Amino acid sequence: MVTRDESKRVLKRILAIAADVFQVDESSIGPGSSPDSVDTWDSLHHLSFVVALEQEFSVQISPEEIEQLLSLELTASLMEEKLQTCGVPDAD
Repeated sequence: MVTRDESKRVLKRILAIAADVFQVDESSIGPGSSPDSVDTWDSLHHLSFVVALEQEFSVQISPEEIEQLLSLELTASLMEEKLQTCGVPDAD
């Protein structure tokens, strides 16, 4: 089971990745941020986001999972699930 601290660390890493990929200030995004609320979150940036997540967390994201990345909160949930399932240690 993922602890609350681990969840916070995963979300913090995702926020940093999202800010970099979507070229926005990290303070302007949060767990609820989505393609509807981030102007630069288009299909090309979405794919760049997926690649950055795969590199940062050393995971593979399937096409079905890519479609589920509808907010940063959902992205964090998926990454937590993958890290737990794969047994990949937190790189923090």
